[in-house]
Amino acid sequence: MIKKLLTGLAASVGVLTLSACGGSSDTYTIFLYQENTVYSDTMPVFQRANDYAGIELEGVLQRYDSNYDSIYALDGKNADIVVNDQDTIEATALNEGIFANLSDLINAENAPNLYNYFNENPTAKAWATASDGNIYGIPFYTEGDTAKGYFIRFDWVKKLADAGKLPSGVEATEESLNNINVDEYEAILKAFKDNKNLLVSSNVTTLYPYFDRDSDFAIQELAALWGSNADFYVDDNGQVQYGLQEDTFRTAMDHIIEWRKLGIIDSEIITNTNNEDKRVTYFAQDSGGSTHDWIGTTYTFNSDVYASNLVEDFELLCILPPIQVDEQGNEKMENGQPVRVEPTRRKLIGNVTAIKNDLSDEDKIKLLKWIDFFFSEEGQELANFGVEGTDWNWEGDKRVYTDAIVNDNNTALANLYNIGAQLQVAGVQNFDYEEAWLSTEAADAMEAYAPYLNAGYNDLIYPNAKLTKDNYNTVNTNKSKLKETFDKYVAEWLKGGNPISDASWQAFQSALASDGANSVKTILQARYDETHN
Repeated sequence: MIKKLLTGLAASVGVLTLSACGGSSDTYTIFLYQENTVYSDTMPVFQRANDYAGIELEGVLQRYDSNYDSIYALDGKNADIVVNDQDTIEATALNEGIFANLSDLINAENAPNLYNYFNENPTAKAWATASDGNIYGIPFYTEGDTAKGYFIRFDWVKKLADAGKLPSGVEATEESLNNINVDEYEAILKAFKDNKNLLVSSNVTTLYPYFDRDSDFAIQELAALWGSNADFYVDDNGQVQYGLQEDTFRTAMDHIIEWRKLGIIDSEIITNTNNEDKRVTYFAQDSGGSTHDWIGTTYTFNSDVYASNLVEDFELLCILPPIQVDEQGNEKMENGQPVRVEPTRRKLIGNVTAIKNDLSDEDKIKLLKWIDFFFSEEGQELANFGVEGTDWNWEGDKRVYTDAIVNDNNTALANLYNIGAQLQVAGVQNFDYEEAWLSTEAADAMEAYAPYLNAGYNDLIYPNAKLTKDNYNTVNTNKSKLKETFDKYVAEWLKGGNPISDASWQAFQSALASDGANSVKTILQARYDETHN
């Protein structure tokens, strides 16, 4: 791992140094990483963008650079174009002055498409504007709402039903599984583990009744099953709260610890150092039973994309969020309806694209023209769908992907990434791109999830909570410490396998306070009040 890190850093620094020594030219560098995909000048979408701007653009990351955060911090932020999340870009700009203020450069001459887009969409322009009134990065404006959902191996459930092993009250039907509560969900996962020999071949050594590939957020999202919002959020009274300071998180953790003790949760759920897609691994091994993940891509495991790697009759089913129960096992009700919560939803914007500040104005305008391409009609079409005739064709008034996108060995989304489409450089997403490859089951599941999405998910996520330079320093530093404390205590609790003791819980609360949880709440409260009054 150390050798890999040094190799990646050396390669990145080498490219960046050459660029810095070259002065004004038509050759520039870009820092772009997204889900194991990095920029390449061979990607058709970027080939056309480069031609439009009249530049050559070289990537500073290699495919193996999974440690992109470290590379960004060391020297990646010095690339001529940098694509990263808005929080990071604006904090870097305000604190280090690395990224150019693009406000005065965005005009009808330099960037006519972006200029017109901002004039027609003042809210979008406001989202791109930092707390000091300047624009340091141009967002990737997203569409859509539903993101993740709960999936269960329907073929396993059917096998349990045939053997009379399903928990009481649960049937092997979509209707029944869409109406299970959290206790029944747990009972199904336990039935998976207890009946391993019935479900899978003897070649499967380990069963993972529940797993999650997103190790950074797996526990927080799972905690929602027991009513915990394990992050900063705005309550019904407009007050910023921190879910980790609430007893609901302790209750949720006690249940998650019990799942670990029962062996129904992946023991590596909080570690995924190589960015492995556990869906691919565990489903191919016939060892994964249930997960919480993006609906569109997870449903592709039922399709021909993965069929050759999966067992016969493999079938995933997206079920509605299990109904929450109280400590007595009674289903919770609100306004006459059972309480279900999907803790995620799509963000309002994706990453933003920034330009290096110490370039000449001539160079900045060239790179702004590259950004501007993605706000043109041609650029939006390419960035969303790929190349007409090669990647998609019109059928009536709808775009239909070719076999190169939907009938390849990869998922449609992975194939789009490989040509440069849907990588979150500046631009405007068109949700038609996703509808063009979504299965009917996935589209129906997204619609069914709509009533249960976390209504306040975006309230404290950029672009809604832009901070000043000093506040960025406080919030980002404290959030980093809070994350370390969270990871430390969760790992200890899961390893210990016992309910959280009063002493351990109080130590956790003291650590959160010491890490500045209350300071973050105060800052976010002030910003929330400013934007909602």
